Amino acid sequence: MKKSIFTIIVATLLAISTSAWADGSIRCGNSLISVGDPAAVLLIKCGRPLTVDDTTRVIIDDYGHRQVIRSGEVWTMYMGRDHFIQMVTVEGGIITKIVDGPRG
Repeated sequence: MKKSIFTIIVATLLAISTSAWADGSIRCGNSLISVGDPAAVLLIKCGRPLTVDDTTRVIIDDYGHRQVIRSGEVWTMYMGRDHFIQMVTVEGGIITKIVDGPRG
């Protein structure tokens, strides 16, 4: 009985941790920044990004007119030596994606 309860608890914890890693997160000191957090929290907790690049979408209407629309930004966050550089996508002031880049 105790072994099956332990197995259920471990499986639940693994499922929770897997879903957190799937969305992406950044640890800055004691703070955890996750997808869905405001970009202002990232600035306050982690500091300014190394670079900011615009992301765009191309829309072609029924008449063949092409429009390039700015949809957000990708912030490159330097997390320190021997840590992964983080690529953070921000749309409408909200973090929508966090991806590991190369080591710093």
